[in-house]
Amino acid sequence: MRILYILILITYIVFGNDYKVVDIFDDTPINSNIKVKTKKVIKKKHKIKAINKKKKKVFKKKSIKKENKKELLNSDKKVIHKNKRAKLAIIIDDIAHKYQLNMIKSLPFKVTPSIFPPNHMNMNTQNLAKGLKHFLVHLPLQSDSKAMNRMYKTLFVTNSDKKIIARVKEIKRLFPNVKYINNHTGSIFCQNYKKSKVLFKALLDNKINFIDSRTTQKSQFRKIAKEFGVRYLYNNHFIDNKVNINYILKEIKRGVSLAKKRGYAIIIGHPHMQTFKALKMAKKYFKNIDLVYIDEL
Repeated sequence: MRILYILILITYIVFGNDYKVVDIFDDTPINSNIKVKTKKVIKKKHKIKAINKKKKKVFKKKSIKKENKKELLNSDKKVIHKNKRAKLAIIIDDIAHKYQLNMIKSLPFKVTPSIFPPNHMNMNTQNLAKGLKHFLVHLPLQSDSKAMNRMYKTLFVTNSDKKIIARVKEIKRLFPNVKYINNHTGSIFCQNYKKSKVLFKALLDNKINFIDSRTTQKSQFRKIAKEFGVRYLYNNHFIDNKVNINYILKEIKRGVSLAKKRGYAIIIGHPHMQTFKALKMAKKYFKNIDLVYIDEL
């Protein structure tokens, strides 16, 4: 026994605190630190496994979401191509006389007239809208042209909010069935966020929708429509910037292509003889799309 204790004592001296003297009949391991370290290693392994499991779950969820998104997008595409035909709304601006309205009515497909409010050309344009189910009012807004700004009761950015609101109420009184208004000129007015917002709100308060003629690329109406949570409708392009039949036909064809690409399009022309001739000639382009009134979009 003495020899055994001497051996244990020598071991303790040589190896230090890593080993301790214990009863030889004790079941406890001689190095207790090993047990502690082993527990720590096991805990770390469990943690790593748990983290990896979470990562796999998150990754699976993300991949499922992506797959679902793809399915939804693909299903949307299928619906557009299989069940829905492209829609094209054609607007003819600057209507001030009965003969212009009759020219629109003579076309063998749907075209929406945009009628001027009473002005020096005709102080009773509201009468043109009587009996019409589908029409717009063509509201003059301030432009960078002094000549255009002479239009009767053009709205300016210098007008008070009260004056803008009163003008909208006057339009509603003159055209009680009006549902849509688009701007005549307006390259200056439409860039002014504050006044455009006043106009937009006044229109909504009178249950009138605004179609942006896009006479300026800096128009604020897209931003304003988004703020009000309202669908933003706008002119994709004018078809008769050049009063030439071949040019107009080309622009009509461009409108048809755009409608097929995005599901719908809005194009605007004016009551020129060349425009009406080109529209009649363009009938062949409209075979695989639906021509609609502006309120049918």
